[in-house]
Amino acid sequence: MLRSKVIQYLFGKTVIQWTLKFLPMNINFNRRKVETTCIFISFLLVVLLTIFGILAIADSILSWDIFSEKVEKIAGLLMSATGIVIGATFFISLMVNFSLISSSMEKIADNLTKDKKSDE
Repeated sequence: MLRSKVIQYLFGKTVIQWTLKFLPMNINFNRRKVETTCIFISFLLVVLLTIFGILAIADSILSWDIFSEKVEKIAGLLMSATGIVIGATFFISLMVNFSLISSSMEKIADNLTKDKKSDE
């Protein structure tokens, strides 16, 4: 009897509801500061990646020999790593914005329910 109730409880609800019930997330940090930092880092890295990308394309097209082959491979590795960091900062910024939106929606919903209760 108890086992069937546990199975019904676990599988009758979605995984997200179960996770939120047993693993509450209280994130206490300055979301705006994290967002601003991520945007600043990604902006600087995009500018650097653009400059070095233009130089790499010009080196390839015009057959300049600016750097040796090993240095060019290391530069390619650094450019790839920069692209990955830019993507990571974008997704962090996106998640922080989703968190801010959900917090704002909760406040709006709370205000609406308080207004409805006060009208009654």
